[in-house]
Amino acid sequence: MDPRRASVLPVPAKAQADARMFMLGGDTIRAVKVIVDATGYDLRQARDIVYALVYDIEVPTGS
Repeated sequence: MDPRRASVLPVPAKAQADARMFMLGGDTIRAVKVIVDATGYDLRQARDIVYALVYDIEVPTGS
């Protein structure tokens, strides 16, 4: 896991907010699913993104 990789992976703002909410609630699997469904990224990339969101590493927004 390397949340720093997420800094180059654009994710829609709504998906970021939803994934952050699930992560803060302790539901990592649902957070990863939100990112995969919104972006089509693989599981490793989605996991990096959700941890970046929790650790306040900036993730670019995209459409």
